[in-house]
Amino acid sequence: MWPLKAIVGPARSGTTWAGSLVDSSPDVIYRFEPFSRLSSIDAGVQRCFTRLKNQQVTDDDLPDIYSALRPADPLTNKAPFFKGKSYRLRTFGRRQMWPIARLLGPARELYRAAYSPPPGPPIVFKEVTFIKPLRSLIERTSVPVVYLVRHPCATVLSTVSGPPDSSIFRRQRRLRELIREHAPAYADRFGHLLETTDVIVRNALLWLLEVETCVTLVRSSPRGMVLTHEQLAHDAYTHAQSVFSHLGITYGKHTSGFIDRLYNVGTGGRRGPRRTGWGSRYYSVDRNPREEKDSWKRKMPREDQAKVQQLVQGVAAIEYCAALGQWW
Repeated sequence: MWPLKAIVGPARSGTTWAGSLVDSSPDVIYRFEPFSRLSSIDAGVQRCFTRLKNQQVTDDDLPDIYSALRPADPLTNKAPFFKGKSYRLRTFGRRQMWPIARLLGPARELYRAAYSPPPGPPIVFKEVTFIKPLRSLIERTSVPVVYLVRHPCATVLSTVSGPPDSSIFRRQRRLRELIREHAPAYADRFGHLLETTDVIVRNALLWLLEVETCVTLVRSSPRGMVLTHEQLAHDAYTHAQSVFSHLGITYGKHTSGFIDRLYNVGTGGRRGPRRTGWGSRYYSVDRNPREEKDSWKRKMPREDQAKVQQLVQGVAAIEYCAALGQWW
């Protein structure tokens, strides 16, 4: 297997946390949303991203993608920063330089020069809302893919109540266009809802469009694996091992210890910071996943839960995920 692997899923589905689990392995190079974050400022990444979206990538192009993603960048590295990698990697001063490098161009170049790993270790990248590139990976390459999906109510609630995200709001405005592009049949099924201003319904439609399309794709390939956030949160030890096995990565004590800290096992109840990230952005990689996985049930009004479930239930791809995650 070529040393390029992917974790993909809808936004607000736990992909950041899953990526951190993989990053805890000493044997991998991890890149956080490199295509969406670097394509506007890095010509090499932009070329790869364009070819992925246009279905122009085969296994022959994977070395170029690997080379484009290998350099360290403050936009694709984020806390928690794991030490003890099995390959040569400078870590001294990285945590202090990281916020400066995000702001200043010269510091960014210094960050890349100082903290880029050598070629060779497998690269695992994580992306969200990656429909067209995912099709390229599944249908045209040998890259193993893990697709992570969370209960639709949890995802919708996190989207509408989380910090403002311009890309999410742009997708809401482009709902009709996205349906025409990815699932034209939705125009007949949900035509009466396309003009609604109800953000719960619009986000539920976007979730359904993405998940039905992507789960169907991933399940069509032996290199694809579908996993729910609820499975991973309930028993991260078992399901992280399954993810690592699918990606061809060795699961070991570093990842097990990271999960122990998340579950507060042997930590005396001490927790890491509840917020990580940059500025107003937040991620839940340091929260106890068992405590958080069903928190949406007490936060989301029942009428909104009913709207979401009425839209998505009965769809084969969704019912498959629901059975995995015991959603209903």
